[in-house]
Amino acid sequence: MTKNLTYSILLTTLLVTYGCGQRNGATDSKLLDSLQQENDTLKYHITTFKEISPYFSGDGTNVDTTYYAARYPVFSPEIDSLVRDAIFVDGEHSPVQIAESFLGGFNEYAEEQLANEDNSLHAWFRNQNCEVVLNVPGFLTLQNVISEYTGGAHGIEVEIWSNYDLLDKKKLTLADLFQDTLALNQIVETYFREQEQLSDTSSYGNHYFFDDETFRLADNFGLTPGGVLFHYNPYEIKSYAEGPTKLLVPYDALEAIMTEKAKKLLK
Repeated sequence: MTKNLTYSILLTTLLVTYGCGQRNGATDSKLLDSLQQENDTLKYHITTFKEISPYFSGDGTNVDTTYYAARYPVFSPEIDSLVRDAIFVDGEHSPVQIAESFLGGFNEYAEEQLANEDNSLHAWFRNQNCEVVLNVPGFLTLQNVISEYTGGAHGIEVEIWSNYDLLDKKKLTLADLFQDTLALNQIVETYFREQEQLSDTSSYGNHYFFDDETFRLADNFGLTPGGVLFHYNPYEIKSYAEGPTKLLVPYDALEAIMTEKAKKLLK
């Protein structure tokens, strides 16, 4: 008796559910598609590339090589065409082209040295590591770190941040994300002074911004899970010896001046 009653209740529930599904089939299908699109993130894989010059440098005891090495994400062709300039920053379209240019320059230098019977070659290198920092529905952020040495006292490392609106297929600027860039400048400066342990009235002097008393907002910024990161590379606001400066401003400090597009990040 109990078994039959349980079976009847289960069958009735299934029939009611099926009937509702039939009547609202179109609506349910649209809702499902909407949820799938809303939760969709970009698919990609990481690839690596490395090429070495045929010319070695060294003193007979230690041998060094000149090389170009890259690690970067590969997306669908449509997204790859959108982000290519952020990965290959000097106008090339592939790591092969960068290797040809960079190693070609070293090879010419090496051949000139050898022609002059000068074997004191100094190895060069160029490393590139591009990471996906943010990959959420509608937004993509890449961090591209490039370090290079081509002789001299020291090399150089730069960090380039790029942010994309995936719906409109465009690179984002600060104006796309914030309604009031003057207010944005003031908020970011407050965080900068706090990080650098400067009072509200302290002069930047010759220690920051190279004798310019005005705070400069970095155009080089990244959307991260924790907030907007502003990045100043060496020589931009401080000396090379002091290195780069990173400044993370949480989203809740910026919410009041965000555009509707930017507020989607808060979800």
